[in-house]
Amino acid sequence: MPVSAERGLTYTPTLLGEHRRTFSGWLRSSERREVFTLSGNTGPLTQEEARAYRGLLKGEGQVWSFEDGLRSQAFLSPSAMVGNARAVEAMGRFGGCMLMEAGASVTFPTGPGMKWTVAYWWKRQGTKDRWRHHVHRAGVGLSVNGVPSTSPYADGFLVVDGAGQLPQGAVTLSNAAGRGELLVDELVVLPWVAPESWMASWFAAGESFGAPYPYHRASGAALYEPMPVLGRVGTGRAVQWWEGGVLVLGQEFDFELQER
Repeated sequence: MPVSAERGLTYTPTLLGEHRRTFSGWLRSSERREVFTLSGNTGPLTQEEARAYRGLLKGEGQVWSFEDGLRSQAFLSPSAMVGNARAVEAMGRFGGCMLMEAGASVTFPTGPGMKWTVAYWWKRQGTKDRWRHHVHRAGVGLSVNGVPSTSPYADGFLVVDGAGQLPQGAVTLSNAAGRGELLVDELVVLPWVAPESWMASWFAAGESFGAPYPYHRASGAALYEPMPVLGRVGTGRAVQWWEGGVLVLGQEFDFELQER
């Protein structure tokens, strides 16, 4: 999350338990733990960036870690399958993953609309190849390992139509016949287009998208130690600025990251 340097980051502690005094005046504590709420402001964002950060904080979208079969964190299961695709343990980038045999395809009825982002890690079973990260974005194309590709969608496993959209709004992954078994891990489907600035850092982080999603792992120099957090969006304001001689209309908004 971008944090406005002008307003900074505010730390608000919450005690799980209480401090109180008895009738005799002795201080008695039943405190079990202290959790923090981190509050800040994003500073100026374009409309597309603001939409993405709002969606991220609110936990929109679906994530398949494949730790509990082929269901997402919101219990969304496949609507169609061709061939054999199944969840397997301890073979993925982050634990469990989905194994797709050659010629198999699996469809998830996500229905994100005209703007979407689909990301996943993949590698070929039985090879020493490294895991690769693919991020497909509506109207943009395919980013591979944090670097934009010059051939939109051509090298990925996501099925799109001639207009570059998801057929019937569903996410379908397809493994071509004769190519061997495919391992897929950490499938992420978001109902908005992820900003270009996310691509390199998403790949470089080398970790799962959520903790689990919609929770995230907050870390960085501003925190004493990493912590799992759940986001909340606050008040927003329309802002404008000059960029390259063009007046840009965007927004900024307040947000909170609540420690789990």
